[in-house]
Amino acid sequence: AGADQRFSVAVAAFGQKLRDEDQTANFGYDRIAEIADAARGADPFGYRAEFLSLVRLASSLDGSK
Repeated sequence: AGADQRFSVAVAAFGQKLRDEDQTANFGYDRIAEIADAARGADPFGYRAEFLSLVRLASSLDGSK
């Protein structure tokens, strides 16, 4: 899959993780950040970097660790 598609998967997984969906029960924030970082590609406006910051912030605020 291309970088845009892989990044989209990370964004979708993040949304599901925030909603505490069953589909992402074994899918942690670290894995989401790993996929997004590997698929970052061109980021001329910094939106993908900002997304990674949000994933890290959510991970730090997650009390279920």
